[in-house]
Amino acid sequence: MNRSSNKPPASPLESPSSARTVDQDSASRMLLAIIATACFLAASVVISGFVGFGTTISFQFALGWLVFLSAVLLTWPYLSLNTRGIIALLILATLIARWSYSWLIAPPHEAMIGIIVVLLYTPILIVITILMFSAKAAVIGIFVGLLMASISFLGTGREALAPLYLNDWRIGPLILCVYALFAWLLKRWVNERYALELSAQREQQLTVESNTDQLTGLANRRACKARFQQLNAGPRKYAIIMLDIDHFKQVNDTHGHHEGDRVLRRVVNLLVGKMRPNDFIARWGGEEFLIILESISSTDAKGVSDVLCRSIQDGTANDTVPVTVSLGLALSASGRSAMDTFKSADDALYAAKNAGRNRVSLAF
Repeated sequence: MNRSSNKPPASPLESPSSARTVDQDSASRMLLAIIATACFLAASVVISGFVGFGTTISFQFALGWLVFLSAVLLTWPYLSLNTRGIIALLILATLIARWSYSWLIAPPHEAMIGIIVVLLYTPILIVITILMFSAKAAVIGIFVGLLMASISFLGTGREALAPLYLNDWRIGPLILCVYALFAWLLKRWVNERYALELSAQREQQLTVESNTDQLTGLANRRACKARFQQLNAGPRKYAIIMLDIDHFKQVNDTHGHHEGDRVLRRVVNLLVGKMRPNDFIARWGGEEFLIILESISSTDAKGVSDVLCRSIQDGTANDTVPVTVSLGLALSASGRSAMDTFKSADDALYAAKNAGRNRVSLAF
């Protein structure tokens, strides 16, 4: 049989899956879509350049862009998240270079196209880089805004841009404020999501700990009561086993509580090793354990009980402190609550102990 599925889960605080990882994956998919779109547009410009449309500088820029983006697309499946983040920064730097050319060098008719392209793509790239590098989000946004604002401020002095109404010095400060505010708000949103996730993880961890027995790692009595409520929610076929380690008080009195704890963990390991994946096992208290076998016939439930009884006796026979166990078995019935079935199993356990221990007693 496989190990029981009710083993306490790993701490969610240690889970490799987090909002940060999800954000990076989302940013990676966004970046791939941007690269594919930009690659298509660059190819269109290159094709149009071959038939005589556009300027030489646009053709050369689009050709270099096409080669770079095509190489990225071909190697994309093999790139790590960190490498993809670096590529996002490189694309952002390229956009800023195009922004510089448009404001400071390009002829008016080409300057407007370049400025519009950068204004369309840059916010998306800022989102991607902030999701990729959340710790540096504010720095990235402010730096990009400051750089673009400085370039546009210098560009407003070009008389050639006056017909395009781009000679207003207020454009630079406006760009700085908008991009800095955009990055700050996005950073706050990202941080709040991470804080909510951490709070949810801590709450989940507290719930796990409150339902877990610290010594054995099994579910505790509180978790058992919650399981009873689940069993009462609808008609189910199940069996409840109450198991008690025989003469456990003598183990503590003779060998000490440290050895008693070792015996408890040893018994738990043997029990869990015999459980099916959907079986439930919990420490009810002291040396008593509760086992719930769902979707099982009376014959199979009796067979499992016998196997558990023998496995403890045989498994600890050569240990420093060999032990045996007594088991009480009760089956669910229509109109009978899980607590009633549990009480029947508990009564059967005492019957097994009174009959000489190291045996299974079935409740009728």
